[in-house]
Amino acid sequence: MRRDRRALRTATRIALALCAPVLLLLSNLYLLATPAFIRYEYGKPSFPPADRYSAPERLSLAQATLHYMRSSEGADYLTTLESQGQPVYNIREVRHLVDAKLVMRGALWVHAASALICLLALVRSRRSRDEWHGAMRAVFVGCLALVAFLVIIGILAYTNFGLFFTIFHRLLFEGDTWLFSFSDTLIQLFPVQFWMDATWLLALWTVGECAAVGATAYALSRRLRSGR
Repeated sequence: MRRDRRALRTATRIALALCAPVLLLLSNLYLLATPAFIRYEYGKPSFPPADRYSAPERLSLAQATLHYMRSSEGADYLTTLESQGQPVYNIREVRHLVDAKLVMRGALWVHAASALICLLALVRSRRSRDEWHGAMRAVFVGCLALVAFLVIIGILAYTNFGLFFTIFHRLLFEGDTWLFSFSDTLIQLFPVQFWMDATWLLALWTVGECAAVGATAYALSRRLRSGR
């Protein structure tokens, strides 16, 4: 019985160390995948203009694409988007958006699962002072590990964003459906600058959140240890 309790306590701490940073990271998707972020990017003076679309039409199409990504709409919705009587997206772009929606939906499911696991682990850890101390240490270690990982990724993205972008898509998508020409709608609506800004904001927000949560967890663990 004691061995089972020890194993459960260890599993709880591992779950917190893994899921707490994932929860913080993926929570920021809800802030970036919004019409507000698109409007913010399009409103920047340095943001690249579109050759094929006027500013109002570009914003409308981008928001419609985001609606597809966040809703239960099927791929047929994308074929209804038109500009000057012509389909906005070609078959290759539709295929990529379908794949991207699956990836995004998977990330949001992981986010929900991480939130539930963290909640259950924290509730269980409240059973004793020692378990709560261990839980706070686990959260601190998880946040520290994620910050270290993001620093490494940030260095890669800063020194060679093209390589980072390629690796990211090779890991998440099969084949070369994510490669497009400058004249394609997806690049006209969401140029590289858009993804660079999103990447940096995601990283900066997550590092800041990890620093705040990790520091709080560390302080609590120190207080609990000193109070033994």
